[in-house]
Amino acid sequence: MLFAPFDSDEGGRENDRTVLVVDTDPGVRWALERGLQKSGFDVTAVGSVADALATAADRNIACIVMELLPEAGLTQDVLTMLIESPSGPRVICVAVDSAPQLVIECMRRGAADFLPKPFSLSEIRAALSRALDTGPSIMARAAGTPAKRTNDPSLLIGISPAIQELRTIIKQVAQTDLNCLIRGESGTGKDMVAREIHRLSRRSDKPFVKVNCTALPEQLLESELFGYEKGAFTGAVSTKPGRFELANRGIIFLDEIGDMHPNLQAKLLQVIEHKEFTKLGGRRHIQVDVQIIAATNAELEEKTRDGSFRPDLYFRLNEVCIWVPSLSSRKEDVPLLVRHFLQKHGRFTGEGGFNISAEDLASLANHPWPGNVRELESTIKRWLALGKSALGDRPAPMRPKSERTTQGIYAPTPTPEPISEEDDCEQIRQALERHQWNRRRAADDLGISYQTLRRRIEQYGLDRR
Repeated sequence: MLFAPFDSDEGGRENDRTVLVVDTDPGVRWALERGLQKSGFDVTAVGSVADALATAADRNIACIVMELLPEAGLTQDVLTMLIESPSGPRVICVAVDSAPQLVIECMRRGAADFLPKPFSLSEIRAALSRALDTGPSIMARAAGTPAKRTNDPSLLIGISPAIQELRTIIKQVAQTDLNCLIRGESGTGKDMVAREIHRLSRRSDKPFVKVNCTALPEQLLESELFGYEKGAFTGAVSTKPGRFELANRGIIFLDEIGDMHPNLQAKLLQVIEHKEFTKLGGRRHIQVDVQIIAATNAELEEKTRDGSFRPDLYFRLNEVCIWVPSLSSRKEDVPLLVRHFLQKHGRFTGEGGFNISAEDLASLANHPWPGNVRELESTIKRWLALGKSALGDRPAPMRPKSERTTQGIYAPTPTPEPISEEDDCEQIRQALERHQWNRRRAADDLGISYQTLRRRIEQYGLDRR
C-alpha cells in the first residue's frame, strides 16, 4: 500500500505537538527548533541517523522533518525505519533534489509530504499542519489567540518551480491593494489563488465575496453586483445590498470576467475609477473600499480587439496579472496532490486506506490532465468511491472526436519520445521567431504555460538578436 491509512483521531493525540527535526545543517536545526517552538511545538533537533532512530524509538513523536542526504546516511531506508517507529510518526521529507522519481519513491514509502530546499519556516508550518491535520489551531492556541480562518491550500501544494514562483507572486500581491487579473486554463485553481491572496492580505479578516459572472443573465447580475432599492422593479419588495456593498473593506472576486456583458463593464469601470456606485432604482452614491480580483481563461486581448471587452476595463483590472500554471507543466507536484486529495476525500467516503502503487502514481504523473487539478481531484474521488477496477487503471484522456474509433473507444496513442535539451531549445527559438518574440503567443503555440516558457528562455540563455 502506497499511502498509510488515515486515523481520524490523530489530530487529538497527546503528542500532536512533538516534532523531531533531522538535518545535517546546524543552522537549519537551530532555525527550525526556535521557529517551531514559538509556534507551540515541542521540538527536538538532531543531526545524525543514529540520534534520529534513537529519539524516534524512545519518544512519542507526532511528526518528523527529515533531510534526505544519502552521503550522510539519510536515505530512503532510514525514512522507512522512522515511519515504522513505535509512535507511528508522519514524516516530511526535505531535499535539495526534488526530481519526480524521488518524490514518488518517498510517497511510496509513506512520507506525508515533501519540500524542496531551501524552504521557509511558513512552508514547514503549513506542511506540519497538513501532516498532522490540525490546521493553524496549534499555533493559535499556543499564542492564546483565536484560530484564524484559512482556506484549503490544495493548489499551493507542490514543489515545482512553477508553484514556488506562484507562491512568491501571491505573497507580493497580497501586500498591495492593486487590482489583480488571474489567468490560466480551466481547472488550474484560479479561485484558490484568489482566496490565498485574501488569506495573506491585510484584508484577511474582512469579507471575501465571490461572483460568477456567467451564472446569471445581465439584468440579474447587475442587481446581484450592485443591489437594488425597494420598488426598483416588479418583485423588489425590499432593499437589497449588492455584492460590492457586502465586500466593503474586503475583496471581491469576479470569476469568468471575460464573459461579462458590455453594459455591466461600463458600470464596473465606474466602481474601479471612483470607488462608488448606485443601486438599481437608487439615486444615492454608495462609497466602497474594495480590492478587485478577476479571473478568466479567455483571451482578453482578442476580446478587446473585437470589441466584446472594454480596453479601459482590461487595463484597470490588469494592474497585476498572475498566470496559474497547468498541471501538465508541474508533473512533480502530482504525487503530493494525490496525497492531499486522498486525505481530503478519503474520510468522507469511509475509506480507511487506499491502495495506489508506485506504478499508479507514475501513470498519474505522466497523464496530460487537460482538466488540470480539478480533473485530478475528480479522478481520486471516483477511485475512492468506485475503485480503480470499475473505471480502469488509468484516467481516460480527453481527446477530439476525430481521434475516437467508431465504437466510441479512444484509440491508443503512443507515448511521445523525450527530446533533448538541444532540440527543446531549438523548438522554443523557432516558436519565438514565428511570433516575433511574443512570448504569450509562443507559449500557446508550444502548448506550455507562459511561466514555463520564461524559465526555459532563461535556462537556455535565449535572447532576441
